[in-house]
Formats: sequence, structure tokens, C-alpha cells
Amino acid sequence: MNAPTLSDLIDTLLAARRAGGFRYDSQERVLRQFAEHSRRDGYTDGSIIQEAVEEFLYGRHLKASTIRREEIILRELAEHARQFGWQAWAPPALTRVKTRHRPPPYVFSDEEICRLFHAIDTQPLSEMSNRALVDPVLFRVLYATGMRLSEALNLKLRDVDPARATIEVRDSKNRESRVVPISTRLAASLQGYIAAAHADPEPAHHLFHTGDPTKPADQSTVYNRFRRYLADADIPHFPGGPHIHSLRHGFAVQNLRRWATGGSDLVVMLPYLSAYMGHTDLRGTQYYLQLTADAYPEVAAMAQARFGYVIPDPPAAAGAQP
Repeated sequence: MNAPTLSDLIDTLLAARRAGGFRYDSQERVLRQFAEHSRRDGYTDGSIIQEAVEEFLYGRHLKASTIRREEIILRELAEHARQFGWQAWAPPALTRVKTRHRPPPYVFSDEEICRLFHAIDTQPLSEMSNRALVDPVLFRVLYATGMRLSEALNLKLRDVDPARATIEVRDSKNRESRVVPISTRLAASLQGYIAAAHADPEPAHHLFHTGDPTKPADQSTVYNRFRRYLADADIPHFPGGPHIHSLRHGFAVQNLRRWATGGSDLVVMLPYLSAYMGHTDLRGTQYYLQLTADAYPEVAAMAQARFGYVIPDPPAAAGAQP
């Protein structure tokens, strides 16, 4: 059997990561670029030497955050190459990246969600606005599917199939499309909403509109409404949350909580959640494991055996006895 080439190693690394549920598209681009750099500069197969890696990482005037990401990718490649007998130098991933200190994402409690939807559902009718028709369905779509607001507002009638209980999200944040299964209850709500909000439905009409179905509802208008619903539900708003994206956080956390308490293997379930939410790889979804553990400490113990590297032990409470 012939010794693997650098391209061969990249192919096997990609296959392994994708078999584990990672999309690995941006990482593939970096790896292919490194392979081309090595070929062009005459570095032979059989080893990955320090000079080749450093020229690729530090000779292109990239942002520190980009260099750090590529250092991590090439470390993975080096570790993979060593399994095939290569001598492979791994970058130390020491590039410092300036970080912004952000407040932790807000996760609604069950009781807050009930109050919020009560405020949305009981808003008064108005001749000047169709919000009493649109918002109960729009915000249920956000909470029940974990969709981004931009994705929901870009939906058109052709994207909704109540009979099959699916919604197709086209050209999402990552420039990819996905089909999202929904509950029969939400499908029935959408079917009734479409009949009421679209007197003359056309496939290209926007699902959520403010009077003109050829134009989507405005994001800033929806944000302003949401702030009013928070006030009506007596849920304080403060820097960092809660905000509309908190509904997406809540979708992920509630599913992880339900799966953990139901005894499902989160290693198996995470790729499904990742694909459902439109993440490019599992890192975005693993982030929600920490949120789930923070909001529901009992879940941390259930997931610790499988995700100890993701969910750290909670800090001891002040004054706690050993």
C-alpha cells in the first residue's frame, strides 16, 4: 500500500470529522489552502515541517482571530498525520486574540415563557396593525424551531408545507438551506394563519408581513414589539437580554434538558440539534450544553459522563460545607 499523501490525509481527516457530525466546511478550505501552499513551495509529503506551517500561518497578514482558528485546524492535521507515521510539527496555538466580555446569554424560565406568550396572545386588536394576527404565530415559530429572526422573516409561502409539517429555510446565515420538521400543532397554526393573513396567496409572498405580503415584516418593528411584550409580561429588559435571540437559546436548552432527563444519549442527539438549528459544526451546539447546565444544574450531572470536557464542574457555593 502506498504511503498517504498530504491530500490523502486531509481527505481522511475530513471524513472522520464529518462522520462525527461536524460539517467542517471552513476547516476544509484552510486545509486545502495549506496543501496548495505546501505543494507550491516544494514541501514533500511524509512530514509537516515547522517552516511550512509558520510560513502559511504568519506570512499572510491575517487577523489574530483568523490565525488562532487556523492554528487549531493545523494542530488537528498534525495530530492526524502522526497516526499515519508522519513527522508533523503542530503550532502551539499561542496567538492572542482580543476578547470582548459579554454577559452570559439569557435563558427564559418556563414561567417567564408562559407569561410572555400570554402577553403576546392577549394584545388588543388594532385597525392600524396586523400584529395581533402575526405575532402569536411568528414568536411560536421562533421558540418552537430555534430559527433566527432573519430566517423567519425571510420565509415565503412556498417554504411552508403544513401537510408535511415542514418549513424550508433557504439561504440561512451560513448560506445553506435546511428543511425543519415542526409539530402538527404548529403546522395547524400556520395553516390557519396563512388563510387569515393571505387573502390572495402567492408562493413568493412573505409569510410574515405587515400589510404588504410582497415585503417581509421589518426586524426593528418586531424588536420594538418584543420589548413591549416583555414589559407587559413583567420581564425586565437589561443589557445582554432578554432579547428575541433568547428564544433560540431557549429552544436548544429545552431540547437538551428534555433529552437528558429522558435518558437520551446527547452524543447521538447533538448532531441532530446542530443540523436543525443550522450550525456549521457541533461547536455552536456544544455551547448550549453549558447554558443548559447553568440553567438546570440537574442536567449537568446527567451529561457529565459523556461531556465532561464541555461541562465543567459547577463552582462550590459560598459557605458550602465539604
